[in-house]
Amino acid sequence: MNTEMILLGDDVKRISRSLGIPADSFAELRGGFLRLKNINGACALLEKNSGKCIAYNVRPAGCRVYPLIYDDGRGAILDEGCPLKGLWLNNPEELYKGFKELLKILRRIEVEYGYKVKWVILRSQLKEIKKRNLPKP
Repeated sequence: MNTEMILLGDDVKRISRSLGIPADSFAELRGGFLRLKNINGACALLEKNSGKCIAYNVRPAGCRVYPLIYDDGRGAILDEGCPLKGLWLNNPEELYKGFKELLKILRRIEVEYGYKVKWVILRSQLKEIKKRNLPKP
């Protein structure tokens, strides 16, 4: 399955430095963003035989909050293709933490790429998530 994961500048530097590989071996400019490269329909950072991420400990920010992704028209959504999305749906605390992290990533994408995030949708979603049975601090 092809990845559309957007990379931040820090992601590229961290992965390249940690793995000792050039950025162009795992990143490419596509659709106005630097994204993870796809090789034979899979992320370039997936090991061919095991399917495990070779950069897991230094993986991109967006991968850290996956299956939570941003959709321009719908805001933050759980990727329908991810078999782990149910774990997030059943864990409001984890969903809230991931959502807050996604907001930080989106702010960085705005700065690095000049992209305009639709914050109105996200603010509304954040209110809904907070209404779920989150533990009181």
